[in-house]
Amino acid sequence: MSGDSVEACSPSKDFLRHIANPIISRYSGKLPLPVMDEVKKRLARAEDKYRFSIYNGDPSRIASYLDSEDFLDLAKYLKAVNNEWILEEILKALAEEYAEECPKVAEKAREAAGKLKEGRLEREQSTITVDGIARMLKMAGYSVERTEDGKLVIKEPFVTVTIWQSGDSLNYQICRRGKVTTFDALLAKISKIREA
Repeated sequence: MSGDSVEACSPSKDFLRHIANPIISRYSGKLPLPVMDEVKKRLARAEDKYRFSIYNGDPSRIASYLDSEDFLDLAKYLKAVNNEWILEEILKALAEEYAEECPKVAEKAREAAGKLKEGRLEREQSTITVDGIARMLKMAGYSVERTEDGKLVIKEPFVTVTIWQSGDSLNYQICRRGKVTTFDALLAKISKIREA
């Protein structure tokens, strides 16, 4: 079969079981438990969706996953919770482990790790939407409510954030509650807000 153009991809280690999960477990003391659980859950869903397991799947499909919105959502989630370093670690290990046995996946993993490190792992023509913001806020652990007119409302103990879309732009209003005992203190708070 000299005309066979399909690149061989038969790694001996499974991405989820032998690479990603052991790395996540190794850093269990450094990663918050909810983040650890969320990453494992998302990777397991990705494996089901893209069928990239070495057991009854096609590991070359990891490359498709690394180009997907699902992977970008995982990267954005980890960035939002300041733990994108774990994904970079997983990608580096994947690239190293698959370099000989599945070079296409290894190259995609190196590319994604480089983009992640440089902070440019995003779709080139992605547009921000209220639905996308709601999904990202929920992934970051915020309680998000949707009003009848389509606005998002996030209520925290001293801050309420309202987000809505107008054409191609995303609008927001941040309301901070507090108490002051004098008019001068109130003016000082207003001045700080104006400067921000």
